[in-house]
Amino acid sequence: MKARDGTYLEINTREVKASQYNHLNGKYNKKKLSQRWNYFEYNDEQIKVQRDIYSAYLIKNVNGDLRTVNDEQCINDFDVFLEMHDKELLRLQGLNNLSSVGI
Repeated sequence: MKARDGTYLEINTREVKASQYNHLNGKYNKKKLSQRWNYFEYNDEQIKVQRDIYSAYLIKNVNGDLRTVNDEQCINDFDVFLEMHDKELLRLQGLNNLSSVGI
């Protein structure tokens, strides 16, 4: 599919399962829709990552097959992602309409 000024790719959401996947251990953990946060062990500490933002990060790093996550790319970029994640959370906390995403 062609998008304006770019290419549109549609991932296989049933196989990627971005809201359930943890690239740090390669496992899937089914969550209730009300669970808006992921808790990971990273660099010997527990971190908290907003589920929808993390899902978007995983989708950004989907392999060319559009069905699997590129774990190596996720690992390489994860520190940068966390920095941007935390900045975005600070920005979003100033808005009053985001209780549905747990912020």
